[in-house]
Amino acid sequence: MTTVQAERICAALRTALEGQCFPARLHSRFREAANLDTPLGLVTLLSPRKCLQPYAVRLEEEMDYTVLEPGVLSLGSRGIAVDGAVAVSFGASRAVDLHLTPGPAPGAEGARMVRQFLAAAPEEGLARLALGRSDGLYAGLLAPRLETLRRAVRAGETETAARAARRMAGCGPGLTPSSDDLICGYLALLPSGGAWAGMAEAIAAAAARGTNDISAALLLRAGEGHFSEDALGLIGCLRRGGERRALHTWLLRVASFGSSSGYDFLTGVYFGVLDACAIGGIRID
Repeated sequence: MTTVQAERICAALRTALEGQCFPARLHSRFREAANLDTPLGLVTLLSPRKCLQPYAVRLEEEMDYTVLEPGVLSLGSRGIAVDGAVAVSFGASRAVDLHLTPGPAPGAEGARMVRQFLAAAPEEGLARLALGRSDGLYAGLLAPRLETLRRAVRAGETETAARAARRMAGCGPGLTPSSDDLICGYLALLPSGGAWAGMAEAIAAAAARGTNDISAALLLRAGEGHFSEDALGLIGCLRRGGERRALHTWLLRVASFGSSSGYDFLTGVYFGVLDACAIGGIRID
């Protein structure tokens, strides 16, 4: 069996694997990614050029993921083995920290730029919600539920927010339903202190119970504060402010994920900025 080298690995995953060897099974595979079901949750293999995600590994070269279907899989600090033979080596991979550190809420200009960008989003997603529109099957269904979630978050009411997120979860087309992508983006801006301590985890856990395995994994990681490299770059740029060209570049990178998933994530970011500012006493019209 040919061994494929990993180029980058989520730092949290590398830490969790230190000195360990876990059983694994192939959960799902696609042209440019595969998911392994493990005691750590879903672990994702990504083809070259793909943006690194939480609890994921990006490979140096393309891999035929069908080699993971037969045989007994294991996941450990050395890599992924099939019947004891290393199929993916983590030895030379670079660990990348994908944890979002607490920081200031972005300002009004950033929110306006995100909204302006969303005006050109595909019709099939939820970006219209950021434009004050609730036409369309999913947007019409989700608009009042999103408002319930936002009111609860601004008030610091964790249980109410979690119930609202559960009612939103799993709504929309795609491998990761639009509502789940929106919630993930929203969680990236949620305060973590005071009345909001533990709220992100509660919202994510509630939403994860109402959707599919792959989307649930992303929600749970977001609840822990783990996001993709592109999402972290975007949030950092929003926090710094005053970098219009750089912000547009990050918006494009996040938006490129999936047919509408990136735009749905950005819709959540937009509402997250509004509510983070409102919690801090700043109203953005």
